[in-house]
Order: sequence, then structure tokens, then C-alpha cells
Amino acid sequence: MSKKILIMAGGTGGHIFPALTIAKELSKRGAIVEWLGGSDSMESSLVPNHEVKFNGVFTSGIRGKKLITVIRALFLLSFGFVQTIIVFIRYRPNAVIGMGGYASGIGGLIAKIFFIPLFLHEQNTIPGSTNKLLSKISTLNFQAFDNSFDEGVKAITTGNPILFKPQSKQIPSEVKNLLILGGSLGAKKINETIPQISSSFNIWHQTGKSHFDEVKAFYNSSNHPQAKIESFINNMDEAYAWADVVVCRAGAMTVSELIATETIAILIPFPYAIDDHQTINAQYLSKKEAGILIDEKNLTPEVIDEVISQLSPEKLMRMNKNLGLLKVQYPERLIVDYLLN
Repeated sequence: MSKKILIMAGGTGGHIFPALTIAKELSKRGAIVEWLGGSDSMESSLVPNHEVKFNGVFTSGIRGKKLITVIRALFLLSFGFVQTIIVFIRYRPNAVIGMGGYASGIGGLIAKIFFIPLFLHEQNTIPGSTNKLLSKISTLNFQAFDNSFDEGVKAITTGNPILFKPQSKQIPSEVKNLLILGGSLGAKKINETIPQISSSFNIWHQTGKSHFDEVKAFYNSSNHPQAKIESFINNMDEAYAWADVVVCRAGAMTVSELIATETIAILIPFPYAIDDHQTINAQYLSKKEAGILIDEKNLTPEVIDEVISQLSPEKLMRMNKNLGLLKVQYPERLIVDYLLN
């Protein structure tokens, strides 16, 4: 009889996309998969497109909110709690996995009440509030990066599952192709800085939808009018295979994609992320000489030119090797092995 697995994830792409990869692997192995998430959220529109039954419940954030907002949030969470119980009674999962987000928190508590094995996956170097609390009562925890969870918490390092299959690539002996990733919403400082660099590279720049016209204008009046500019890149496997070096933010999934594709990057952490977790993510690579960290306040065209000029063939080879040492093969397969067995 097929096992029934409930995936609990939502709020951000960093929670959703690795969960979709796990769902795909579960389905491939004959498991029945359903999803628990926010009823009016990113996952509510994304998940059904991947042929996974979606169960939407009311969710709301509490952290750092005003009193009236907290009261409203508690009401919604109470209602969501009841909705989640109904999902568990109807579906009766054999195991649940929480990826983070508010629905994951509610579902994790109910899983323990119903004596259902609870697994967690943490995508960042610093666990989010939900996973930090649930890790004390979970059956087993998966972490993308070593030492994310506190000592005493049972955790296995699996890496982050990614939706695309990395292409093979050669170690660059020099930097010719520069890939710029501003994230789905763009990164204003990166978008303004890169068109001004003086070094001559082939540039592929992902701007984010709201920044596309502005960045295109920057390049038209720059030394790089032939730059390839896109608001969003669909074929990320090709982009990473093409790139000698990437300039990007340091979200957990971006760092995981860099490791999986063994791509050297200049990381510019988003300075206003909760708990400054992007800086910690970037340090995970920079401290192992597997990436280069530049604080946004220090980001200038001259700094980018200088950093890239120092990437000798020997340094490029050494950084590539260090990335390879961090790589975990097929994280989704490892996670699903535990979920099903």
C-alpha cells in the first residue's frame, strides 16, 4: 500500500521550491503526496501546477507586529489550527515533513498530537523560528548546511533539493562569462553597479521584473551594450553552466545552487534579511574559500573589477574544488529515503 506523505511549506520560494523537488521524488517512488500551506499565499498558486493536491489553511505572521495585528493573527491561526486538524483527520498521513512557514508550525504540532512521525528540513544556515521550535519535538531533522541546528538536535546534512538538474561544466581558467542574479524581485544596488564595471566580459543579467527597463537603460549607456538582459531566467541549468562567475545575493537556495553546479560566486548579502541570515549563508562559502563575500555597503564597480582581476587560474581551480567538497549528491533522494523507510 502506498505511503501517504504530507508536505508542509509556504511563505517564500526558499521553502516552496525544495519542497516541490521532494514532492516530485516522492511521487516518482509511488507515494501519495498532499500539501499543507497558506490559503492565500505563493504556494496556493504554485503547488497545484505541479499535480500535487493542495490544502489551504489560514496563516499569519506574528513576529515584530503591532498589537492589533498580533490579535488578528492569533485569531486566524486559531482558525487555521482547526482547518489543519480536519486535513489530518481526512488524509491520515503516514509521515509529515515541514519546510518552514506558519502552516508548517501548526501542522507540526498536530502531527505530534496525532503521533505521526514529524520530519523537518531547514534551508538556511540559521533555522527559522518555526523549525527552531519544532526541532525539539521532531523525529528527525534535515539541514542544508552543517551545524544549522543546535547541538543536541538530531540532524542530518542533506543540502537543499533544487528543481533543475545541473549540467556538467569545465573549471574556468579565466573569467569571460559573468552571470548576474538579482533574484525574482531584483537587487537594486547590484543592478546599478554591474553596468558600470570597466572590465570586458560577456554579461547575462537577470534584473527582476520591476527593474528590467531601468537596467536596460543603464547598459545602453555603458561599456556593455551587448549584455543579455532578462527579467527572469527560466533555464537556470544553462545559465550556471555558461557562467564562469556569478554575482548574486546569498539566499539559501542560491547558495545551494552554486554548490550543486560548482559555480564560483561573488556574494552580496541582502543587508535587511531577518537575523542577517544571508550574511551567514555567504560566510558558509567564503570561510571555506568557495565564494567571495562583499558587503553591500562596500559594493562599487571598482571593487568588482578588482575582485575579478585577482581570480587567477590557480584560485579559480582551488575555489571550484572547495565547492565540490561541499556538494551532496541528490538531496531529495536522501530525504525521501528517510520519509518512506
